[in-house]
Amino acid sequence: MQSLYIHVPFCAKVCHYCDFSVLSAPERLYEDYLNLLQSEMRVMFKKFPSFATNSKTLYFGGGTPSVLNVKQQDRIFSALSLHGLNTPSLLEFSMEVNPESCFDDRIENAVAHGANRFSLGLQTFQEDLLLRIGRSHDVQTGLAALNKLIAWKAHGVSLSADLMFNLPGQTLAHFISDVCFLSEQNLDHVSFYGLNVSPHTVLGSRVRRGFERIEEADYEPMYLGGVDALLKAGFERYEVSNFAKPGKESIHNKNYWSGGSYLGLGPGAHSFVDQVRFFAPEKYTAWREWVLSGCPESTMEFDPIGKEERLTEKIWLSLRMAEGLDLMKLKKEESILIPEKAIQPWIDKKMLIRVGDHLRLQGRGWVFMDSIIEDFLVRNIPV
Repeated sequence: MQSLYIHVPFCAKVCHYCDFSVLSAPERLYEDYLNLLQSEMRVMFKKFPSFATNSKTLYFGGGTPSVLNVKQQDRIFSALSLHGLNTPSLLEFSMEVNPESCFDDRIENAVAHGANRFSLGLQTFQEDLLLRIGRSHDVQTGLAALNKLIAWKAHGVSLSADLMFNLPGQTLAHFISDVCFLSEQNLDHVSFYGLNVSPHTVLGSRVRRGFERIEEADYEPMYLGGVDALLKAGFERYEVSNFAKPGKESIHNKNYWSGGSYLGLGPGAHSFVDQVRFFAPEKYTAWREWVLSGCPESTMEFDPIGKEERLTEKIWLSLRMAEGLDLMKLKKEESILIPEKAIQPWIDKKMLIRVGDHLRLQGRGWVFMDSIIEDFLVRNIPV
């Protein structure tokens, strides 16, 4: 399956933990971005025309796509239509929304153009934690956005919400309270992610200087406690950090995890086409110069996927999903057999379970996924 991703690099404020390709900028820069995005589309859709006509999913990510007003949204929709993408006919059209820019006209306009899934970035319902991690909204604004988007479910729109855990100053009780509250709302999907502190962020600097502390010991109980709460509420874990009501999984993200093709547009957006990963410059100014130069391949980053990389990705992507790793398929496609001496110790620890030809994570195995995968990669042998 083919998918299309559009990166909107603007935020009202850059969160203290964020190390993505985003910036806080005046609205006049939005028009510059839209001009550049249209130019990038012309070049990339000429190189990869099938993504304009055959993509089944579209994802507006960021950054904060909801910062764009209706006229700015329409410029993107018109450009996509010009290249042959009929957004209302897509299997899934997702758009990320932040509470502070969840305006009625923007949501209504996106739905009118085919958006059928929104992902709301809430992160936490604890006021002091929102301030501590530099979010742009308060709890009241988050609740108002949540209720506004829930109302759209009556029109066939699916709704997901994001939380974070292992934040500085966050307790187990804080996080479980957040998860339980969300599980009681009329949601289709919940994602939660453990904080990853990049040294180049505001929070990373504060941790390095001793002004903030991340309690690593809290990671496991928070993750497992959140999982338990969502499972009890009728959500199914279909990926390590993603939980959905039956039939409400993200089609777009599942295409990523199953090795499907995708084309990314915008600063730093990643693509995967014909077993090659590539992406444009990440910084806005560098991306701007790249687009104005005609999007030359010479200044793009390319990462061809060879046998070793393909094997690593198949094991990693398979195990992080509920379906698990198909051992016979791996043997057939990659001529690789993971030996029993690598598998059995993890089964004995109750971190893996074998179901037919599939290996699946269970219990604490979801927390120790990276260690399990590393063990498999070090100890696998050719058949």
